[in-house]
Amino acid sequence: MIPKILVIGSTGKLGSKLLKFTYKNNIKIDAICCFSNQKKLLAQTKNFKIKNKFVLSEQNDIENFLEYIKLKKIDIIYFLDYGSQSIKYLIHFLKHQSNSLIAVANKEMIIAGGKILMAAINKNKCTFIPLDSEHFSLFNLNLVDSQIKKISITASGGPFYFNKSLNLNNVSFSNVLSHPKWSMGNNNLIDSSNFVNKILEIFELSYIYNINLNKIDFVVSPEAFIHSIVHFNDNTISFNCFNNDMLITLIKPLSFFFNLKYENKSKLFYNHNSYYFEKFSDKRFKIVNNFKKIINFSHFEVIQFMLLNNRAQKKYLSGSINYLDIVPYIFKRIEFGSKKYKLNNLNNIDKTLQYLIHKYENN
Repeated sequence: MIPKILVIGSTGKLGSKLLKFTYKNNIKIDAICCFSNQKKLLAQTKNFKIKNKFVLSEQNDIENFLEYIKLKKIDIIYFLDYGSQSIKYLIHFLKHQSNSLIAVANKEMIIAGGKILMAAINKNKCTFIPLDSEHFSLFNLNLVDSQIKKISITASGGPFYFNKSLNLNNVSFSNVLSHPKWSMGNNNLIDSSNFVNKILEIFELSYIYNINLNKIDFVVSPEAFIHSIVHFNDNTISFNCFNNDMLITLIKPLSFFFNLKYENKSKLFYNHNSYYFEKFSDKRFKIVNNFKKIINFSHFEVIQFMLLNNRAQKKYLSGSINYLDIVPYIFKRIEFGSKKYKLNNLNNIDKTLQYLIHKYENN
């Protein structure tokens, strides 16, 4: 069987990496999408001989894309884009598709959908494959909440954690946007520097694997070789490691259909420093000081937290707020305990998202 493969976010770093691999291995991609990078999308269709393309900032293309999902049987769909608004495409996909592989690197979409989204995916007999390294590292473990004492995901420490003498009031844009191990988009770099990404990933893990939030935390492991640690009730411990090469996660969905030959030769396996980790301990980071409060957030409060963080990032990058004002900006604007928004199904979640995005962008 030759699978039909759809890639949303093909023009980004992950999408580009995936298309190069599939083309090299004679794996056909049926359709690709971008938001606005039409020039690169056109080049990809020509270079990789892809028949269908859609620009999701163009209304005609959006309508054609929705019709494409409705009429074609799609075996693998990749979400390699950014932002919670893509949930509308996944909702539409679930209305018309079943028994598909859904591979997601878009953490905002998972957090927006929460447990309701995961339940809908399971109801449609789809297989969900998380592509972020921390969550992917748990994919083969068949996790059951009642069997688990604790799960720790890892953080590399970002640009500041191991520089204990640095006053975070004095950091510059270039400091914040300079990760010691890899390059990412500005949003991810900011989240990595202040550990907001770990808070979001903890919620993401809880939703994906149905694990109680009180059992999840994070530790710091600078080599980024360990991605998660599971402490089971029987006192066995699983260290889940692999070289931080996103191609390892990206090709996992393809392995359901193809016998792939890809070997990642990592010297980290034989280096004892690769297995170093430590408990987080640094009061300079305001987000971690609020950890106990955050893990008790309702789904609506989590969505607000995520969207307000995105808004705060924009304000920081424009110079409207300082680096250490990002977390206070979020907490000052969350509507705690609000019950006026119904999040009982995916359509209501999408409507609430659109309302909140509009509200925050205009304030």
